[in-house]
Amino acid sequence: MDFSLTEEQLALQKLAHEFAEREIRPIAKEHDRIQDPHKRFPWEVVEKGGRAGLRTLALPEEMGGAGANILTLCLVGEEIAWGDLGVAVTFDQTWKISHLIERLTTEEQRSRILPRFLEDPRFHLAVAMTEPSGGTDNILPYDSPSAGVRTSAVRQGSDWVLNGTKHFISNGGIAKLYFLAARTDPAKGVSEGLTYFMITPDMAGFSIGEIHDKMGQRLSQNAELLLQNCRVPDSNRVGAVNEAMKARRRFVRGSNIEAAATVLGTARAAHEDALEYARNRVQGGRPIIEHQAVGFMLCDGFAEYQASRQLLHHAAWTTAHDDLYDPKMGFMTKCFVSEAAFRIATRSLEVWGGMGYMTEAPMEKYLRDVTSFLHSDGTNQAMRIRSMNFL
Repeated sequence: MDFSLTEEQLALQKLAHEFAEREIRPIAKEHDRIQDPHKRFPWEVVEKGGRAGLRTLALPEEMGGAGANILTLCLVGEEIAWGDLGVAVTFDQTWKISHLIERLTTEEQRSRILPRFLEDPRFHLAVAMTEPSGGTDNILPYDSPSAGVRTSAVRQGSDWVLNGTKHFISNGGIAKLYFLAARTDPAKGVSEGLTYFMITPDMAGFSIGEIHDKMGQRLSQNAELLLQNCRVPDSNRVGAVNEAMKARRRFVRGSNIEAAATVLGTARAAHEDALEYARNRVQGGRPIIEHQAVGFMLCDGFAEYQASRQLLHHAAWTTAHDDLYDPKMGFMTKCFVSEAAFRIATRSLEVWGGMGYMTEAPMEKYLRDVTSFLHSDGTNQAMRIRSMNFL
């Protein structure tokens, strides 16, 4: 098997790494410590990334993007997250919704969306599913009409009137276009009762509620979306009525894999910092890397990183091959990589010893950040339940 990367992939990987080193790392710690979540988002850095072409990577070339495949997005996402996980998640969310624009929207809708999306380096995207009463219920095979999305969409002439609350929405409050799932048939479960709508911040009845404060991944923004008699024209409906989940399953693959690549970048950063510390910290008359207790932890971190990276790249490669693609590869790759990243970051903190527990050291931020992915992009327990359906 050939695991070599193309020249284009290597160039994009280098671009992302240099961007992370030059633009993200110098400001990440400072922004992470800003107490007010309304002031924390690093717009200057994110805009620079947009101008460098990172924002539009996932869009096909014929639509004005770079046409990056899932593997390429994994390579770039890992490097950005090596700089900071929150910044990487901001871009990854836009990449994932770019797939929706490509595969679910009509030509007329794209004619309205794409010019603004391509021209504006601050034009990011979001998908809005999670609500106060329903998160995992939306992705489990539990299809009760009483479970999952409660935000309603009722047809009134040529419009739909939406009411409800979304929360924990990635890119909430910074996105300029939301793909929002609403219940259009209250008698059906989420698999047959949801419809996607495109929502823009200027729509009457739509507003941003709380900007969530988070333990980690603090340079990305999550927010509440409030809909109070928000009128959305039918021309902003995406796909057939009541078929949001069916369309997503049919046309969108690899989002869990993309997401896992970002947390792997943060784990790699933690491991590299632990390795450097162990080479320079002297105890017992020699660098601690020469003590087996420390060396074993570093060896295990190396092995888990390499195993995760190989699984991730293979899973990403299969998304382009219908005869090889298996949905549980995406679900379980996310589980495996996120849990390995947590173990790598934990061991890396232990290598630093007591110093690693101090906020002046980089390790506590790495650990806070990677912890988010035990449930971000779907809980790992839910991913395993979904995988069981494909055994």
